[in-house]
Amino acid sequence: MSRLIAFGDSFTWGTDLADAKPASTPSQNTWPALLARHLGLEYICNAVEGASNKTIVREFFNYYSNLKDDDTVIINWTWIDRWDYYDGDRWHILRPSENSSSFHKIYYKYFQSELWDKFESLKDIALVHNLLEKLNIKYYATCVDRLVIDKTFHNPVYINSLIDESCNTLLWFDNKGFYQWAKDNNFKISETWHPLEEAHRAAFNYIKHEITL
Repeated sequence: MSRLIAFGDSFTWGTDLADAKPASTPSQNTWPALLARHLGLEYICNAVEGASNKTIVREFFNYYSNLKDDDTVIINWTWIDRWDYYDGDRWHILRPSENSSSFHKIYYKYFQSELWDKFESLKDIALVHNLLEKLNIKYYATCVDRLVIDKTFHNPVYINSLIDESCNTLLWFDNKGFYQWAKDNNFKISETWHPLEEAHRAAFNYIKHEITL
């Protein structure tokens, strides 16, 4: 049986959907899961709740050796201002909305910038997408954060080149990321910013017309 394999963050995991169990069982009612069911594909979810784009890349390469020629891969890239660091024991994910450590304060005060975020995220996207193309594995990718392709600010030549490399490989929901699209369409969103079942059903109905298998 052919497979649909999804990578992403909590939106792909399905956090706050009724059938999801945090860090244990991903939802079968996210739009990637609904798409897999619609296409008659086995669904494998490799999303990580709260993931950064670096986390998504790590999970992709953790699964890399298991990819097959007839797989379809979905990658839902996340907000570009999330960041990971390794403390010698395990990886930690930093998010601007949280302030749980002294390292968090140092990173966002002294090191984080939109230019850095764009540069690193665009490199991540180009790496994974180009590899999938080299392997001739069909894939579809979205990104929740349109800043990744914004050319208004922080757009030196190397950023512009990476945007041109990546922009045609990203799908959007009416030119928006999933969260903003769900919010603008007045779909229910949980207190922790997760679009709920109605939004995922609508996203599935939207995206199924944007892809060809």
